[in-house]
Amino acid sequence: MKIFSARFLLPVGAPLVEDGALLVADGRIRAVGTFRALAAAHPGAAAVDFGEAAILPPLVNAHTHLELTDFPQWAAAAGEGDEPADFVDWVLRVVRVRRTVDDAAAGASLAHGLAQSLESGTGAVGDILTTLAAAGAYAATPLAGRVFAEVLGVDAPRVAARLDAIAGRLAAAPGPALAWGLSPHAPYTLTSETFAQAAACAREHALPLAMHWAETAGEGEFLAAGTGPFARLHAAAGWSATAPRPALDGYRGVVVHGTHLQAAEVEALARTGCSVALCPRSNSRFGAARAPLAALHRAGVPLALGTDSRASSPSLSVWEELDFARHWFAGALGPDEWLAIATAGGAAALGLADRLGRLAPGLAASFQVVAVPAGATAATVAEALCAAGAAVNVRGLWLDGENVLPPC
Repeated sequence: MKIFSARFLLPVGAPLVEDGALLVADGRIRAVGTFRALAAAHPGAAAVDFGEAAILPPLVNAHTHLELTDFPQWAAAAGEGDEPADFVDWVLRVVRVRRTVDDAAAGASLAHGLAQSLESGTGAVGDILTTLAAAGAYAATPLAGRVFAEVLGVDAPRVAARLDAIAGRLAAAPGPALAWGLSPHAPYTLTSETFAQAAACAREHALPLAMHWAETAGEGEFLAAGTGPFARLHAAAGWSATAPRPALDGYRGVVVHGTHLQAAEVEALARTGCSVALCPRSNSRFGAARAPLAALHRAGVPLALGTDSRASSPSLSVWEELDFARHWFAGALGPDEWLAIATAGGAAALGLADRLGRLAPGLAASFQVVAVPAGATAATVAEALCAAGAAVNVRGLWLDGENVLPPC
């Protein structure tokens, strides 16, 4: 039994505790309070004092593509240094670059992404896996979360074969603290028929879903009329642009991006309780309008935060995503709300709310320790951390009671 203490403890969902502490035993949080109170109640517990630091839940990257972590290097090696401003041109570039590397390189890239996630205080991920052969990279990671195996296409037999390949991997979890999910890619890369195939597979195997939705304005035009820039994407893939497309009505799963969600769609998400994973840095790259954050928040739609991939975002740090989000959605939410989105919100989106995302008795002893920003007080430390971005100094990351980062 140990007592971990620091100047501040930010439990998320409960008030900050000065001189705060956690009582931990057998990988679980047994009590939360001041160090003085916990030490008096448990005099035999070993004490670990982090000093001028803050203890808070690990961040949750609710949407990412870790196998693309080395994408910038791949692009440079392929002579694809120019980054398109147009979304469809960007997608076509991602496809071209990915075809220049083999599955072993994708696995190594995935391993790099897992390591970078831990180093930046992330304890759980919602990772999209395209290259099934790279899944071995998850085997040793302590990260919790979901691995959403991706499926896309308009040809029913090919989609069926892909789903069979995914189903063949479900008997074994991808990692010690990871579970499988399924990601039908997006409504513009599936038809109503192939989406129904994916949904049926998810029901059969009890797999949660995550799907890119309403990411750009061109997506809405394509779904409505089969025209616009996405028709060019379908022409490049040799797909028909006129097949019926899936609709958000009836969808149950994580909605990724949601930048162009309409009012009726926001209401539908509120009714179903589906989470929206915001990825503001990725969205800003393509000049996208901001997601309707105020409407989503008012409607009670659960929110989470994701970095997306290194193909569209400068890092895998949720701390940096959090800093950007505060500016991108200027004044929409307070620092405590943003911290909750980046921790408890992501945990809820990934089905981990009963395990992590908050610091409370009965939950896993999963927490991060960060240096207190200079000059921060109890009244300002949440704001200071949300604004620190890359300057956040993660001094330790405990998952299920074990520090998974090497000593600083």
